[in-house]
Amino acid sequence: MADLASLPKDWILTSSQFTRKAHIKVYPAIYPAKAENSLKGKTVVITGASRGIGARGIAPAFVEAGVKGIVLIATDAAKLVNVEEELKMINPDLETLALSVDVSSRDQVAKAWLEINARYHKVDILVNNAGVETTDSDKTHEQDPDIFFRNFEVNVKGTHIMTQQFLKAAVPWATTTDPARVINMSSSSAWGTWPFLAAYSNSKAALIHYTTTLAASYPGTVLAIAVNPGLNDTDIIPETLRAAGFNFNDPALTGATLVWLTADPARSQFLNGRVVTVEWDVEELVARKEEIMKDNLLTMQLNAVLGNGQFAD
Repeated sequence: MADLASLPKDWILTSSQFTRKAHIKVYPAIYPAKAENSLKGKTVVITGASRGIGARGIAPAFVEAGVKGIVLIATDAAKLVNVEEELKMINPDLETLALSVDVSSRDQVAKAWLEINARYHKVDILVNNAGVETTDSDKTHEQDPDIFFRNFEVNVKGTHIMTQQFLKAAVPWATTTDPARVINMSSSSAWGTWPFLAAYSNSKAALIHYTTTLAASYPGTVLAIAVNPGLNDTDIIPETLRAAGFNFNDPALTGATLVWLTADPARSQFLNGRVVTVEWDVEELVARKEEIMKDNLLTMQLNAVLGNGQFAD
C-alpha cells in the first residue's frame, strides 16, 4: 500500500469515483426539504444514532424531509437525549423514541422492537448505521480473534438482528409500490485492500453481499441498498487515516443521500441490492440506470469470466 500521507488530500473521494461529479456536501438534487424528497408521514428507525454520522447527518436529514416519527437507537442513553433535543429544534412536533440498545444482543433488540411496534403500527425505513472498528494489527497472526470478530458482532450480526425484527413487522404490509426500505451502512474499505482495517473492511464487505441477498429474498417488496458514507470526521477513524490528512465529507451529505434513496422507491429501485457511495451524483446514477442493471454493476462479484459459454467454438 502507498504511503497514505503522500497521496492527494482528495484521494479517498477520487479513487472511488463512479460519476463525473463527486460531492462532499449536500447539493440541490438531494435537498431533504425538496418536495420530491419528502418523507412526510413516514417513520424511520436509525441505529448508531447517538454520535457521528447518525446524530449529525442521518437523523437531522430525515427530520428535515418531514418524517412523522423517528426511533433513535444506540448504547449511550444520555447522548440520545441530546440528539432528541436537537431534532426537536428542527421540528417541535416530531415524534421521537430513544432506546438504549446493543444491536448485537438478540434479546435487547427483540425487546426494543416490542416497544417500537407498540408505538408505531408501521415503520417504513430502517437505517443500520451502528458500527465499530476494532482492528488491532495489520498482521493476521497478531490479531486477537475476539477483537477481530467484534466488528462482525456489531456490523454484521447487529445489522442482521435489527433487519430481521424490522422485516417481521414489515412483511405483512410491504408491497411493490410501498416496499420496506433498508439502508445498510458499508464502506469503501470493503472493496479496497486495507490491512490496518482488516476486521472492519471484511465486515463491511460482508454487508454489501448481505444487502444483495436481502433484496433478492423479497423481490420488489424490500428496497435494500448498501451505502458508503465516504470519509467523515468520526471517532472510529483509525489514527493512520486521520494522520494522512484526507478531506472529510460533510455528514449531512450522507443524511441527504439516504433521504433521496428512500423517499421514492420507484426512483431508486434500480439500485436495489447494490452499493452506492454518497459522493456519487444521483442524477448521473439515474442516467446510467440501464447500464447499471444490464451489467449488474455495483455488486460484489468474483473478478472472472464464468460460465461454459466462454468455451464454445
